[in-house]
Amino acid sequence: MADLMSIKEELVIRLRNADIIPISTRSVTTLSESFNGTGAAFSFTLTNNTVKNIRSVTVGGSPEYWYDDYTVNYSTGVVTFLSAPPLGTGNVVIVYDYGATDRIFPDYPQAWLKQNSFPRIAVDLVSGSSTEHALGAESVWTEFTTTIICYDKSETNVENLVTKTRDFLRANKKSFHNFPFITPTNTGPIIVSPFGENKILQRNQDARIRFIYET
Repeated sequence: MADLMSIKEELVIRLRNADIIPISTRSVTTLSESFNGTGAAFSFTLTNNTVKNIRSVTVGGSPEYWYDDYTVNYSTGVVTFLSAPPLGTGNVVIVYDYGATDRIFPDYPQAWLKQNSFPRIAVDLVSGSSTEHALGAESVWTEFTTTIICYDKSETNVENLVTKTRDFLRANKKSFHNFPFITPTNTGPIIVSPFGENKILQRNQDARIRFIYET
């Protein structure tokens, strides 16, 4: 079953990690924390619970991978491994961004936001369709269209955000966990946004998520 919230969350986290909007503009801080593995402990709590994205996780110097090796509760700042890291001093290293706010979200800007709240990126799933995979009504292939809307104060800045977003999608077509394939599709026009006192421009970059197999 396709988990819509997990798909949106992964897109947002990956865009944050890609520095489409720099960390200084996002008003977040990058921190590296080390923990001692015990061979029995699965969960490790980060010092800051306003975690926005995990940049990397290593155990004994070897990379661990989100969803495959660990999960993250972004509300509590708890990283949970699927297998307990072995005994070691400082052998679990987690690099992450934290802060009270951000500029990349799985929703749209609020109408009251002022110009200093931009640049900003919104991520949403706008449509989906499923087709039967085989006779017997036992499984379907599902596709989604996602839109990534880039907002900023000038046309040049918006274009730069869209270009970075397209480059990121093209370079990472098959590197997501919650879906096997994504590719950029339609690019919308530059329009005046209703946000930021009507002095913000926006352009959307759509993408097609494909080949989700549901039983």
